[in-house]
Amino acid sequence: MRGGRSGDKVDALRKRAEEIRAALEAVQARQRQQEKADDRQVKALIGAAMVADVDSAGKDGRAEKKAYIADVLLRNTVSEAARAFLKVKGWL
Repeated sequence: MRGGRSGDKVDALRKRAEEIRAALEAVQARQRQQEKADDRQVKALIGAAMVADVDSAGKDGRAEKKAYIADVLLRNTVSEAARAFLKVKGWL
């Protein structure tokens, strides 16, 4: 009888450990999802600020700032579809 109780305890502990492991994985997945959302928001805010900076610049400053951003875009935009879109929009 005593061996049966010990086995029950072990089984219960294993079940609890699996529940904790599953809960931890769920929390980590939500955390990764939030980090991705935060990263997208940071990129959108930086992009919006850069566009606003170009738009608010005077004629001479605007061309210089837009040229700088175009250079950055050329170096960092690897997708041909994204490059084509940026060209259509006048940024490349």
